[in-house]
Amino acid sequence: MTGVDVRLRRIFKDGKAVVCPLDFGGFMGPVQGIDDPPAIVAEVVAGGADAILINPGMARSEWAGYAGRAGLIVRITGGSTKFNPNPAYHTLVCSVEEACAIGADAVCVMVLVGSEQEQEMFEIMGGVVSDAHGLGIPVLAEVIPADPAHNFDPEWISVCARVGYELGADFIKTYFVETGFADIVRACRAPIIIAGGPKVADPNTVVRQAMQCGAAGIAFGRNVFQSADPRAKVRELHAIVHGASMPRGEVHRG
Repeated sequence: MTGVDVRLRRIFKDGKAVVCPLDFGGFMGPVQGIDDPPAIVAEVVAGGADAILINPGMARSEWAGYAGRAGLIVRITGGSTKFNPNPAYHTLVCSVEEACAIGADAVCVMVLVGSEQEQEMFEIMGGVVSDAHGLGIPVLAEVIPADPAHNFDPEWISVCARVGYELGADFIKTYFVETGFADIVRACRAPIIIAGGPKVADPNTVVRQAMQCGAAGIAFGRNVFQSADPRAKVRELHAIVHGASMPRGEVHRG
């Protein structure tokens, strides 16, 4: 067993995970639902989130709300806001060492497939994987299409998932597609947690479908923090994700 395995177990306690990304402010500013950081951290943790995905600043300021109660995934790439004419390029904004000093159980990097800077983002990811594994830190690769028109295209998502796995990520965050998702999971020898994306009317149905196809969990942000009752929504999603059967403690890693 390695440090990577130990830290993954803090997130995937029974082989599955409900991750609540509260990092949207790093791109969009203080949008509704995350405009009060301590309050929303308290709500999702109380709802049973297995881990939260946040930027370094929030990790430092809100540590008392999650420490010892939920896993910490620190996003270490970004540097693009809603005002940027090139939002499909994310660069390194925090080192693995700094994330480790903050207390990270894992680090997250973003790669937008099809972007003009795709090669640079994969190069950043490669460096992060090397640095993180040297410290026993797992890497979550959020690999999604640069063009939202392809977000639910099975061919694009299959490439996103497989390339993330091939380049060394320990788990992958990408979108669920209704066609062929079980095959995408089978071909990706790293756990896939599905991204929520824009707020949808019935996220529970999407989660059920994804879990039936072999997803290892979810990473839902807006569908949680912009819901009427974030704590209750996390509890609902937790029941769906952890209701699927998998031997306790097993994390599907190649």
